Amino acid sequence: MLLNNGNQEGLFRGAVMQSGGPIPVGDIENGQQYYDFMVKETGCSSQSDTLDCLRRVPYSTYKRAMDASPNFFAYQVRECLSVAYLRYAPTALQGLVLAWLPRVDGHFLKEPPQYSVLRGHVADVPLITGMVPIS
Repeated sequence: MLLNNGNQEGLFRGAVMQSGGPIPVGDIENGQQYYDFMVKETGCSSQSDTLDCLRRVPYSTYKRAMDASPNFFAYQVRECLSVAYLRYAPTALQGLVLAWLPRVDGHFLKEPPQYSVLRGHVADVPLITGMVPIS
């Protein structure tokens, strides 16, 4: 709904969104480390066209590399903070590490999602939104 400044060019007439809203996704360069990780883990580092190599690796190889990449349950701890601080507030330094998000590229996703919403750059279609409670 936010891609192409909200101009969905007739591709859909409505949307359903579960448990979410626009989250910070960062610039396209923020995803480079994850791409590089996939290239290395799939054995494509020595290839001149790494994207073509990734497209051709066996599924089992690609899945093993994908499973090793950061996911919804991953977290990072900032290295610059002292161990003493971590003892008193260990969860304060954890946050989601979502490797495979759309990234702002200036063309397809022109601006951070939060900005798009604030500026009204959202597809003008009916939206159903909600969440599933965790029990």
